[in-house]
Parts: sequence; C-alpha cells; structure tokens
Amino acid sequence: MILKNLWNHKKQNGFVFVEIALIAVLSFYLLDHIVVWTYGNYFCYADGEFEKEHLLIGQTARTTPITAEALQTEAEAYSDTAQLKPFEKEALKTMASLYAFRDEVRALPEVQSVCLTHQFVGDGQGRWNYHALAPEADTTKTCSAYTENFCLNESYFETLGITAVEGSPSVEALSRDIPTDGVVITRSLALQLFGTAEAVGRRLIKVQGTDDNGVEITSHHTVFGVVEDVKPAPHERYYYVAFFPVTAFASNTPKMIIRLKPEADAGEFIAKYKATNGTYAFASLKAFNDYQDKSNHVSDHIIITLLSTLGLLFALNVVLGTLGTFWLQIRKRTEDIGIMRSFGAKRSHLFWMIWGEGALLTLLACILGQLIWLQFAVNIGLADGNIRATSLRETDWVNTFWLHVLIVCAIQYLLLLAIVTLGMVVPTFRAMYKRPVEALHHE
Repeated sequence: MILKNLWNHKKQNGFVFVEIALIAVLSFYLLDHIVVWTYGNYFCYADGEFEKEHLLIGQTARTTPITAEALQTEAEAYSDTAQLKPFEKEALKTMASLYAFRDEVRALPEVQSVCLTHQFVGDGQGRWNYHALAPEADTTKTCSAYTENFCLNESYFETLGITAVEGSPSVEALSRDIPTDGVVITRSLALQLFGTAEAVGRRLIKVQGTDDNGVEITSHHTVFGVVEDVKPAPHERYYYVAFFPVTAFASNTPKMIIRLKPEADAGEFIAKYKATNGTYAFASLKAFNDYQDKSNHVSDHIIITLLSTLGLLFALNVVLGTLGTFWLQIRKRTEDIGIMRSFGAKRSHLFWMIWGEGALLTLLACILGQLIWLQFAVNIGLADGNIRATSLRETDWVNTFWLHVLIVCAIQYLLLLAIVTLGMVVPTFRAMYKRPVEALHHE
C-alpha cells in the first residue's frame, strides 16, 4: 500500500526525494565531523590516563631585563653546578634564574614534582605538531603521530604522571638518561609500528618534511622507552605520541608543570602562591583542566564560531525547507484523506500510512545521498586514511570504515526522519480531523 501510494504521487514525491537526497549529500560531511569530534572529546579516553586533579600549568615570565652583568651574577649565584650535566652548565649562561625559580617552586611543601617544558601532552595549543613515523625495517607501516619535545633532566614523565610499560626503563630514566637520538613512544604507537609494546631498542624513521627540491628530510631514532597511552589533545581519538628529547629550551620563558602532593588543594595553592626569586614569576597559573579548556577554546574560537554559524544556517534551512515541503504535500492530499475517512478509514491507520510513506521516501533518498557521498569519499582517499592531503594521520575512516559509515548514516537518517515527521504531523492531523464533507471541498 505504501509503495503504491508513493508511485501514485510520483510527481510530488519525486521533488521531495531529490530534495532529501541533496540534503543527505550536503549534511553528511558536516555530520561526520560533528560525530567524530564529539566521540573524540567526550567518549575517547586512554586507559590509565595520568591524574590531572593535582596538576598545575604555569606560564613563566622574566620580571627583570636580561643584561650581561645580570647573567654572570645569576650563573655564579646558582651553586648547584656540580650536579648539572654539561649542557645544563652551558644553559646557565642564560637560564640560571629560571632554574633557580624552578628549584624555589619545587621546595614548596605542597609540591611533589616540577618540570619546565614548552610542550606537554594534552596541551590544545600543540595539537598540529604531527610527523610521519615508520619502522626502519618496514617503511610501508608509516603512521602519523603527535610529536613533542621535552627537555632532558626536567622530570617530565614523572611530573605529568605518565607511567612506563613493563620491560621499559623507568620514567625517571626516560626523563634523564635518554640519548639525544632516542625517542619515547606510547603503547598504541608501538603496536601500530612494530606490532608489539616491547619495542625498546627498535629503530624508526621520522619524516620532518621536504626540502626545496622535494626530497624528504628524515632522521633516525632508537626507541629508548615505551609508556602507557596518553591523550595528546582534547579532540584526539588515537594515542599515537612520540616524545623526543632536547638539551635546551627554545626560549627563556617556558611553561612550568607542577604536580602537587595528593593532600594539597590546587585551588588554595593557586590563590596563595606568591613565591618568586625576584627575577622570575608566573604570568599565569592554572589547574591543568582549566588550562586545557582555555587553550583549546582560544585556538579554536574563530573556526568553531564560523563553522557553528554556517552549520546553524544550513540546519535551519534544511528544517524549514523540509517542513514546508511536507506541509504543502499533505495539504494537497486533504481531499484523498477525506475520501478515505468517508469510507470508514481509521485516523490511526491514515496517520501510520502517511508517516510510513514519508519514512520510506526519506530512507530511499538518504541511501542515494549517502552512496553519492561515499563515492566522493573513496575517490578523494578518505577510505585510505588521507583525511588531509598533507597528512598520513589515521582516522576513523581506516580500521573501522564501514562501522563508521553505518553509524553516521543511521544518525543522519534518524535526524532527517525526525524533521520529516515534524513536518507532516500537524497538517496530517488537521486533515484527518476535518469532516469528510469539508475535506472533499478543500482546495
């Protein structure tokens, strides 16, 4: 009966079919990104993610100008040089006051550990820092991973609370003893590249880009340690992270990560902290989660605002257009509804018949639109993981391609079906509750 009615009104239904199919094509791209973004932000968490409640992020700031005399005085005043490594002694020429400030904070009774760094996992501002990595033994297993640098001898891993997997050196050794050509990788990245988490001693290649002649710039590294998975940035879905050691800071105002003792209160510590050696202070000091939310919001604010506005306008046009189309279509069928009512058809039977027509029409149109989008996605390489032309990052379109597509298709169909239902409920009930005589005279 439903198919027969659809065919009997093929001219009217043909227009609606094309309209919904076009909406399905255009909305799939937007909906796909919304689904993936939502999954990454709210449902995707690494097992054993480091504890953040007692973690603070401070932005250091120099309070006095740098002069040659000041640098010499600072270096002489920092008396712990005997315990420093050669590169740290060299750094004292410009970083003595910063190290003194770090030690001052570390000595506070509420503080468990301190680390100076320019980057750290979870920092939303560093989320574009990706490089292609591949095992030396098999470069076909290329995988794009989030990469970051950490300064040696800065207690990086233990301060963040990252833990080493079984068989890997301790996090203290990873923060201190790793050679400059070494690398620390997460469990998921080790499994992706080498097929096992026991990857210590394996060799990998890092592709850093291309030179002016188009030749790849590469470097070779030895896996010094493997750590448990951590989430590189709030929106990420894969825990592919590689940590590369450096021997010096890029500037004299790095961030300071502070891990408080379990009994300390982060809010109280931030409110009362006034410690400074006169040369350095905190320009800002925030709890980890507050810093992460703020950095992610600021870096994405313009893009999110633009996409949200465009998405809202598109959704509004879709809803209003679909509502209007089905409203007019059912008003034209008021006479048919009156005839069926005069022959004793029940209102519930009429409603489910009309709703069934709309649901089936929406399903067929969505299938066509989704097939068109699927062809486009496959042709531009989404199914092979090339979500961006310049990136080899793995995405949900790779290992879970069909599951991903089916989930997005189901969500899209349910949303369009809800809009279609909303567009036909009011005119259908108005037509059904007209007296047959009035319905037969309806124009």
